[in-house]
Amino acid sequence: MSLDGLAPELVWGIVSRSIGLLFVLAFGATIPQHDFIFGSARLLPVRVQLERIRRDYPGARRFLTYPTLLWLSDSEATLRALPYLGVLCGLLAIYGGPLGYAGLALGYVLWVSVEMRGFLFPWDTLLQEASFLSLFLPITEPLPSLNATAPALPSVAFVFRWLILRLMLGFGKDKFVGSTKSDALYLRGFFVWMPLPSPLGWLGHHAPRWFLRAALYFMFFVELVAPVLGLFSGIPRIISYVSLVALMIGIGTTGSWGYFNWGYILLCTCLLDFNASLFDLAREPWSTSFFHWPDLAIHGAMLVLFLVSLIYLPTNSWFSRAWPAYPVDLFPVPRKYRALVERLHRIVTPARWFAALRSVNGYGVFPPNSMAPVRYQPVLEGSMDGENWLQYGYKHIPSFKHSRPPYIAPYHARLDQWSFYTSVGIDTSSMFGGVLPSGNPYMAGTRYSIFDLLMQNIMRGDRRILDGLGHNPFPDATPKFMRIALIALTPTSIGELRATGNWWNTRRMGIVNPARGIDDAPLNLLLPEPELFAPEFVAAKRSARALRQITQAFEGGMPAKHAAISGSDLTATEVERFWQDFVPFIAQDRGDWAKVHERGQAVNQRFSINELHTFERLFERFTWLLMLRTEPHHWGNAQPELPPLSRYRFHKLVHEVVLDGQAAYEATLEEPARIVERLNTSTDATQLWALAMMRYDQLMGAIMIVRTQDLARLGHAWEVPGFFEYYPTLAAVTPPGATFWPLPTLHENGEHTVEGFYPAPPWPGAR
Repeated sequence: MSLDGLAPELVWGIVSRSIGLLFVLAFGATIPQHDFIFGSARLLPVRVQLERIRRDYPGARRFLTYPTLLWLSDSEATLRALPYLGVLCGLLAIYGGPLGYAGLALGYVLWVSVEMRGFLFPWDTLLQEASFLSLFLPITEPLPSLNATAPALPSVAFVFRWLILRLMLGFGKDKFVGSTKSDALYLRGFFVWMPLPSPLGWLGHHAPRWFLRAALYFMFFVELVAPVLGLFSGIPRIISYVSLVALMIGIGTTGSWGYFNWGYILLCTCLLDFNASLFDLAREPWSTSFFHWPDLAIHGAMLVLFLVSLIYLPTNSWFSRAWPAYPVDLFPVPRKYRALVERLHRIVTPARWFAALRSVNGYGVFPPNSMAPVRYQPVLEGSMDGENWLQYGYKHIPSFKHSRPPYIAPYHARLDQWSFYTSVGIDTSSMFGGVLPSGNPYMAGTRYSIFDLLMQNIMRGDRRILDGLGHNPFPDATPKFMRIALIALTPTSIGELRATGNWWNTRRMGIVNPARGIDDAPLNLLLPEPELFAPEFVAAKRSARALRQITQAFEGGMPAKHAAISGSDLTATEVERFWQDFVPFIAQDRGDWAKVHERGQAVNQRFSINELHTFERLFERFTWLLMLRTEPHHWGNAQPELPPLSRYRFHKLVHEVVLDGQAAYEATLEEPARIVERLNTSTDATQLWALAMMRYDQLMGAIMIVRTQDLARLGHAWEVPGFFEYYPTLAAVTPPGATFWPLPTLHENGEHTVEGFYPAPPWPGAR
């Protein structure tokens, strides 16, 4: 390879085949994990979600919002065959020729189709974008040639390079914007709390300070400077390529990130045409064909993709999928700025058109602040008698003292990694709702999580699930009860590892999900009804058939108590009991969080889980009707006006009125301006009360996580709307059964300590 780089035909031939290889790795890794991937017959079946979407959104809209080939067939046989077909597509792309292009095209369609199964990680997104762009690359020559039949159009080559560089810029901005000198030892903690650390990453935690600082400075250069160099040709691009590859090797050996690192290195091949430039469009042979079809159409498509990518650039991996669904009133905005916000909301509409196709995304995951070297891991526990509990283990993610950090890349253990994100409050039952991460209203705020369903399958003795776990403490029977606990892990010293074989110090922190036996409720409550969608999913609520029916009935003059159940399976008897029994009972001691445990447990004893689900549906239906009436005071011209409120807080304010009882509710329907006066006596503690009573166990589990993780604290500090707004109230609550609360201290030298837990005891040979 000379200073001029590789021949353009070879560069783009390798890039196309690299995407084929990624299809083989990505689809292939799902084959042995079928039963542990969301969408299988055992964990959140796809057919249940598709049936719900058909019911809630009849017509063509569902195909545009949820594009997937699974609309044609969602059988278990189809789900099992699909990854094999994806692997075949990858092999065809590697082989090349017209069949190779067909493999890339079908592979992209299949990869977007399986997103409904929880494929939301940054490398999943990278493959979606790269495979879409590959459709604009020249066809490759069949093997044994590695070449493409022609160089890529300069506009396509630029957008492909921009994807590679934009991803790294995204990670850099998330990691370094907002960091300070005290974060210079960021990697000390990162090597520990990353999702799946490797043995080398575990050793990296013990590295001397000078090495960790130097490594972080190198990361700063690669993630924020090298991508800019990659926009130029010649030597700057050489420096960019070498730097990016070096960083990916370092990250890829210290942790298991699926096919991400090695796939990214392969895609960096697009930088090896060192002198290729967008300005080549003004030169031969491109200049004479610039206005010819189909080149002109491709140039236009690339321009649109580039402009849309600029909109996505400020977002990160967890907000990337969610923000297109944000309502215009997501943030609290003073009235004088609302016209501007509405205009901006309309301007980014084209970006929403691309959201479902996943052809453009945002990137960036980890926060800029140095965090203590402590892992938080949810673990499954089983019991035969409800008194003595034994812990299950995962195949790959550490959960015991002796758990050796694995190295399994490019294999991606999806259940293990999802368990990590559950520990930061991100899963299908997340209280963060529509703010992050998926943008899918059916995959946020569910009453039961994937892990609830996992426990049900274990208690039913499902051998496929049991055989897929790393450790089964009940090899000869199945437990009668299961729960989810949270544990903390921090590395032992190298000396202790040598002396005992233990890689981790562990402490049990408390319960995230309380004990349950075999229960049919999770099978009935897999997905939220439209009225139970997170408050941020305003557009999804407005267009859902159920809420359109009650809205039309109410606006047609039907009383709210009748309109709220119009066209539904809910009954007038349930409405009567809702107002006369349920609301007065859960309103007792409202806002007195010193009694939240007493009152929450009383609600659980008084009402069954199915009754709570029914009453919550009614609660949110009445809330929806009142929000329609009071909206002009929140985001309109009606007087008096509410002060600026986020959509979530406005929603919780209306909860207050419902909780005031039927008379107050109907009075506010008649006089919507009462909502302004009601805000004067509303507090964070009272606004959250209805949620605490209707979902007491779920909220306590969320608080267990909120108090241990920086995500909620940082979200509150950065004024992220939604659940984050209530962090001080939530963090003041001690969930029942909490036994250990790590309180990290950051010292001036950048090191952390956790009293009684980290650093490890001074074993012989310890650092």
